[in-house]
Amino acid sequence: MTISLPAYFQTLYEALKTISESAVERAVSILHQAYLEDRTIFVIGNGQSATTASAFALDLAKQTRVQPPRHRFRIIALTDNTAALTAWANDVDYKSVFVEQLKTLFRPGDTLLALSASGNSPNVLAACAWVRDHGGKVVGLAGFEGGQLRTLADECLVVGIEDYGHIETAHLALLHYWVDLFRELLAP
Repeated sequence: MTISLPAYFQTLYEALKTISESAVERAVSILHQAYLEDRTIFVIGNGQSATTASAFALDLAKQTRVQPPRHRFRIIALTDNTAALTAWANDVDYKSVFVEQLKTLFRPGDTLLALSASGNSPNVLAACAWVRDHGGKVVGLAGFEGGQLRTLADECLVVGIEDYGHIETAHLALLHYWVDLFRELLAP
């Protein structure tokens, strides 16, 4: 083996330390406000970020269950409708796969959680711009230096490392933290 387990986890730990705690707090505030206003949170990403988006939508909805009269999180991963993704990609272009779904589902005041390790995925950026233009909020999760996502998001959490695997793992860890945090916040 060319890399030791302790070295791998040390690199991951260093990557996690690059995330701004104040940016995390501001992003949590945006998501919490969406919950309080019963807004929908849409989650998007490509590749590994698509599976992370899907898992987060499930976990936030399921793991934060509350009893009436309180409501649950309204959250949808736009990565989950394979038919919509492939139809829009085939019939229009891949850059439109999220925007076209948002045109059907989005209401002003809703929130988009956009995952892009590079911060430069064209379909993610198009969705962010569309949401901003239509009265929504954008929370971004990126890596490297944040890419263009950093400028399109109301709040962008950047994992300041140049390794896709560690960026994606850090995003997943952060989202698990948010699920635990919201479960605690919504507890009776």
